[in-house]
Amino acid sequence: MTQPTAWGGEQRTRWLGGLAVFLMVMTPLVGYLAPLGSATVLTLVGLLATPGLARSRPPVLPMFALLALVLWAVVSLAWSPAAPHWGDFKRSKDLEDLTILKLVLEVGLYAAAYAALGQMSTRSARLASRVMVVGVILLALVTFLDGVSKAALYQVLRNLTGDPVRPDIAVVKVSMGTYTMVLLFWPVVRLLDAWKFPGRNILIALTGLMIVVGAHLTGADAPIAAMLLAGVAWLGVRLIGKPFVRAMIPIVSAIFIFAPMAILWAVRSGLFAWLHVLAPPSWDARLNIWAYSANLTVDHALRGWGFDAARTFPGIPLHTHNAALQLWLELGSVGAALAAAFFAWILYRIVGWAGVNRRDGAMAAATLTAFLVIGGVSFGVWQEWWMALGVIAAIACCVAQKTSAAAK
Repeated sequence: MTQPTAWGGEQRTRWLGGLAVFLMVMTPLVGYLAPLGSATVLTLVGLLATPGLARSRPPVLPMFALLALVLWAVVSLAWSPAAPHWGDFKRSKDLEDLTILKLVLEVGLYAAAYAALGQMSTRSARLASRVMVVGVILLALVTFLDGVSKAALYQVLRNLTGDPVRPDIAVVKVSMGTYTMVLLFWPVVRLLDAWKFPGRNILIALTGLMIVVGAHLTGADAPIAAMLLAGVAWLGVRLIGKPFVRAMIPIVSAIFIFAPMAILWAVRSGLFAWLHVLAPPSWDARLNIWAYSANLTVDHALRGWGFDAARTFPGIPLHTHNAALQLWLELGSVGAALAAAFFAWILYRIVGWAGVNRRDGAMAAATLTAFLVIGGVSFGVWQEWWMALGVIAAIACCVAQKTSAAAK
């Protein structure tokens, strides 16, 4: 919480507020022009926010789980086929490509950004929230228009910068922005609802529709699935409250703990064979990757094959396209259990939010659901830009919660 001043008000947090505004300006902009840049933006914010940690009280339990996970990843390099050969690192550029080093730095800097910005005053959060709402709605509109026009606007911008791109590649690039919007949509919903202006529900519905249509027209299936399931979580918490979030804890934990067993059962029962007939090419490829990865987990179920090992297997293109399977494959049951504990703790905190205000709990549950759904079918666990988006979404939820509470 923000520290009170001697006369009972909040301390001014202009520096943290400025960083939050910068983050909310850059996130939609980078989400459209260069989504991988989210990691750079959050890293910069973490560096600049670090001095503010002196007054913060970062949560211990989730950080313990994350630190234990990173430590286990470092230990697993001892048997990983992807372990670096230290003699090959002769230039600074070589170190920049070292995944484990980036992971260690990211955990520290991303956590610093989250912990420090959590100390913002309500006034600072209010300004950042307005910027976030405008940015997400504009990004939804631009992505929708680009989806309809086959990325015409994006191509114009690339041509103006002297870096033209093929139309089909441009559509793929535009689709990446939908992942940013799906995560930030729910904090925006919370803010628009709290501001209680006429027509807010229409604006919410139009923004959601533009995101879904934009994702569909640019070929991004995962954001659509994430929007639908996150909507279920949002509605469940709004209607039921804390019991719904409590029910999410064993479900999410089971996904991480039983992922390879569930995949192997689906293969042996014939379910995957049935899905192969129905699935489009991109999802058909995912089914093959998941089946191949699940088989590999059996060989080293406890310790895993080692950090970053997924990229060394011929049947896996860089990663498993499933967070739980990648953790099992690389870090074994130890890594999967630590991840389950981390997300269970987050959901436990969301239970508290839902107990105070169901709207806040619904926002947080929906955001977490969207992150888990996309991570479950799309990106690698160690992709720094995707991890950054998850932290940015958590910061956005805190900004929205603080602003909405002040709007009562």
